[in-house]
Amino acid sequence: MKRYLRETKGVTLIELVVVVAIMGIVILAMVAPEIGRFRANYNVRSCATDLIQNMRVARAMAIKENREYLIVFQPAGTPDSTVNPQGRYLIGFDFDGDNNLITFSDNNNGDTFGICKDTDGDRLPDTDTDANSDLVPDCVKVVKLSDCGIDIIFGYASGTTPPNGPNGTDIPDSGITFSGTPPTAEFDSDGSTDKLGSVYFQQTGRGYSYCVRISNLSGATNMWKWDGDKDNPSETNWTEIR
Repeated sequence: MKRYLRETKGVTLIELVVVVAIMGIVILAMVAPEIGRFRANYNVRSCATDLIQNMRVARAMAIKENREYLIVFQPAGTPDSTVNPQGRYLIGFDFDGDNNLITFSDNNNGDTFGICKDTDGDRLPDTDTDANSDLVPDCVKVVKLSDCGIDIIFGYASGTTPPNGPNGTDIPDSGITFSGTPPTAEFDSDGSTDKLGSVYFQQTGRGYSYCVRISNLSGATNMWKWDGDKDNPSETNWTEIR
């Protein structure tokens, strides 16, 4: 009995480390795909949620300042693919009424968002009205889809097109149903809107898609998630989530 105990060996530290490392690799291989799916869905949902929040901000600003506020949607490549590779939208007051938010001025008459003044009291700086060279006045709020992730776009990618939108509605190639050139959402000084429309976001790698809609003239918004994805492109159902 004593001889048996003397000849028995325990597990070395190196062997234990190797076993733990192997277990970690196996677990990571199992969990990594789920992490990737979660992150992809989180990114596109966050982008859609941000639009709802910004619509509420634009509506509140319109009421506060007693004037119409716009959200102007610019699909990828407009006006320039260098400054807008994935798509973006602009928020602000359209001073000159051209249905856009790209008018520059240093005489208190340019497109702007809220109170935006430099040291001499002008709404826009006198010598540099486009400091970041994005072709938008510095005082207009810009939201870029690229900030949500490299695979987030308006509309959809090839092979991941939902057969329809919520309630069987059609989805345009641009993913934006608001009218106008460029397409715009509008909020009047009383918080109401004269235009209804939807905006579709998609994470192109997985096909996860969300729809944000101004659903009535009071300016109320809703959001849906497509129940399909790149592996289930024929799915027609959408789930309303807010």
